[in-house]
Amino acid sequence: MSNKYGLPEDQLDRIRARDTRCVYCEKEMRAPIKGTPATDWATIEHLNRFPPFDDATTVAICCMSCNASRGAKKITDWFESDYCQKRDINFSSVAEPVREYLRRGELEISAGGT
Repeated sequence: MSNKYGLPEDQLDRIRARDTRCVYCEKEMRAPIKGTPATDWATIEHLNRFPPFDDATTVAICCMSCNASRGAKKITDWFESDYCQKRDINFSSVAEPVREYLRRGELEISAGGT
């Protein structure tokens, strides 16, 4: 059975177990609970900007701050942003699932096929 992210629950559980800190800034994250800073909340990060979003190689967990900053930018373009520059977020500093995704080449296939 899949959830709103299109992932089977067991796969999402494995991703959450793998990504216990933000895959970008390494911040310790919290479950969304009223009274805790929303910037620290764990969010689902789609490494792809376009489908597929349905497996552990294209989905990670990151903090709301990093997720909001990246938005729909390619990860490599986002690395050039002031946000990343100020926090020293780059290929070498991110978690292995992000580096592996980037090594495969950002799987950014649009509906047009490019």
